[in-house]
Amino acid sequence: MIIVITVILLMTGLLCFLVVVLTYNSQARYKNGMLFAVTLPEQAANYEDVRLIQNQFRRRFTLTWIGMLICAAPVVLLHERPAYQIIYFFVWLAVLFTVIVVPFRHAFRDTLALKRKNGWYVGVKRVIRSDLHAVQAKNRRAAPFWLFAIPFAMSGGITMVAARQGELQWVVSVSGIAVTLLFMLVSVSMRRTKAKVYSMNSELNVALNQESRRAISYMWLWLAILENIHLLFVNLMMSNENAELFGLWLSCALLFTAAPVGCVVYTYRSIHAREQEQLSNDGKVIYSDDDEYWANGFTYHNPNDKSVWVSKRIGVGETINTATTAGKWMVGSIIGLMVIVVFFVSFMLIRAETTSPSLSVTPERSIRIDYPMYSYDFRIEDVEQLALVDQIPSGTKTNGEATGKYARGHFRLKELGKARMYIFRDSPPYIQIKLKDGYIFYNEKEAFQTERIFKELKELDTK
Repeated sequence: MIIVITVILLMTGLLCFLVVVLTYNSQARYKNGMLFAVTLPEQAANYEDVRLIQNQFRRRFTLTWIGMLICAAPVVLLHERPAYQIIYFFVWLAVLFTVIVVPFRHAFRDTLALKRKNGWYVGVKRVIRSDLHAVQAKNRRAAPFWLFAIPFAMSGGITMVAARQGELQWVVSVSGIAVTLLFMLVSVSMRRTKAKVYSMNSELNVALNQESRRAISYMWLWLAILENIHLLFVNLMMSNENAELFGLWLSCALLFTAAPVGCVVYTYRSIHAREQEQLSNDGKVIYSDDDEYWANGFTYHNPNDKSVWVSKRIGVGETINTATTAGKWMVGSIIGLMVIVVFFVSFMLIRAETTSPSLSVTPERSIRIDYPMYSYDFRIEDVEQLALVDQIPSGTKTNGEATGKYARGHFRLKELGKARMYIFRDSPPYIQIKLKDGYIFYNEKEAFQTERIFKELKELDTK
């Protein structure tokens, strides 16, 4: 389990690292009329001062990503302490996304200052306003809202089936309804994305913007469907009682975790390919000059634009106009949710690392196991079998905590079925308690303490 956690963290970190490095590194090349997210005329890209900014950026950026790569080493070194390993990974990821943009910010500001100094302005803003009204008037090709009945029906069916399997499966399934609703609302919101001007040909502008809206609306529909299929596999994995099939369901769940990413990349690459194909035959390409609204080159803040969503200048997809009321709420909600999730996960991990389960017997002949969120009690008369074993059958976690050092919570064990685990791994023996509705496994870190508790329970059981 320790190796699995480390591999997952390293793969996730490597993916994030490569995405941000490749995305920002490509900004040093003049492309589509922009350099460092600043619109420039083509001849300006050959100026000596521009080349100096490019060289400074490459030097700073190289030192930054090498430093972040070195700082990732503790993720491997902390593999024996998974709680602190995961918390450090969260911190490293936050620092990565914060620090990696610093060289780009400097390059953006230097390029924008140089552009203003030399008067390198491009684009005609009157064209943007006239075409904007034409585009907003024609939005008939987007995905019909009734098509979202498909993922809603899927999530509803999964929820009804999961309700008979267990509380956790039901909660996971209900999240499918919430995700589908969220994706539908985002799809509705993005149909009012700021119109993009490609050419002085108004008809071409309308056609390309319509096609982009259509592709993005269907993308959100497919994301809702894929996410419900993903949740179906997650539920099958959680309710699986055959340990041999666990790997199959896990592989399917992981595959559908990556599928939405592929769907997003494919959609925006297709949009870009159609744009290039149409514009190559048009001969009237223009670039809009609104650099003053792009703070640091990647944050859009335009009080005069009522559009909530605008096309990114860096990477693929859309970004939020933080000058709008809806944009402010969305950004604030996202940041707040991320902070809550990180703090909650960190608290849970530290608690699991520093708190151990405890077993006690009450005067009423009840046995109580105390552990946050997974406490449990039962009467001694409910015990059908009590044994001290050196091994526990393999199985899968359905709701709980499992690392290379401990396993706590709800599990499904091969041949035994449902079980509650409160154990230190690799610290036999284990107390095995059979109840009518499943098994309980408990031990202390020291073998003599486990044997002492077993002896006390055995004496109670014989009275």
